[in-house]
Amino acid sequence: MGLQIGRDAAVAPFRVLARMGVERGEITLLEEEIVHALAEAAIPLDPKQLKDLLGDSVRNLGEEGKKKGAATTLPTALGLLQADGRIRRVPANGRLDQQRYAYTLWGLPPTVMDDDAARSLLLQRYLGWTGGATVKQSQWFTGFTLAHTKAALAATGAVEVPTANGEVLWMTPDDVGRLAAFEAPAEEQIQLLAGTDSLVLLRRNSGDLFAEQDKGKQVLGSTLALQADLPDHPIFDRGRIIGLWQYDPGKSRIAYWLFDGATPAVSRRIAEVEAWIRDELGDFRSFSLDSPASRQDRIDALDAAG
Repeated sequence: MGLQIGRDAAVAPFRVLARMGVERGEITLLEEEIVHALAEAAIPLDPKQLKDLLGDSVRNLGEEGKKKGAATTLPTALGLLQADGRIRRVPANGRLDQQRYAYTLWGLPPTVMDDDAARSLLLQRYLGWTGGATVKQSQWFTGFTLAHTKAALAATGAVEVPTANGEVLWMTPDDVGRLAAFEAPAEEQIQLLAGTDSLVLLRRNSGDLFAEQDKGKQVLGSTLALQADLPDHPIFDRGRIIGLWQYDPGKSRIAYWLFDGATPAVSRRIAEVEAWIRDELGDFRSFSLDSPASRQDRIDALDAAG
């Protein structure tokens, strides 16, 4: 499903190469040589290893290519092979939060779905992951046109549900029933989540998850509830954002800001997550290029606010 929906994105880099005189046949030949090299290798190969093995088959595109983000022909060939399901990318050191990858053969069978079926299935999954979303949120997540989004939503069998703030959510019938029967837990349920957790990322609606009295709070001059994406990791209690956190590897601790102070349950959960990151991960990145130095201002801001 994913490859069916995303295949056009893999073709786009080749269009850049075509404008520099690279013919499709050259890339096709390079693809076959990559597959042969991976088949002969006992382990996944990273781009440098592949380039060394393939030699002159990988063309250097010079300064013009660098300016257009295509220094050689290798990344485009790798992207096309991934889009076809013939190879896949794996973390070179087992970590998904760093940008070091190698490639191995995949051989994924081609899908039997057409575009309409793939779009409908993705929207069905998306509504299941989120519990419901607006047309605009669905369109942002998928990258579909408005017409394709509306058609795919209708094909899922979802229903439109008005909300108190005037928005209309598309929800599966099962989730409508669950929502009607839902009762908020009486006891605290404290979770320290990643800023990329699906609860806050998939609908980009973190502003809706702050208590009314917290929506005006600011950090580093920015109002939290007005930002599409959270600047820090959230601390949740029963669906509400009650604070923010970052990990400080230099001091092996969590820096946090709790809007209404800590309860015993909050303090206990922070200590548990802090020990897990320190002992098991060593660091907690927001994304692959995140680093302790790049987040130091945020750590200092949370310390000051807290």
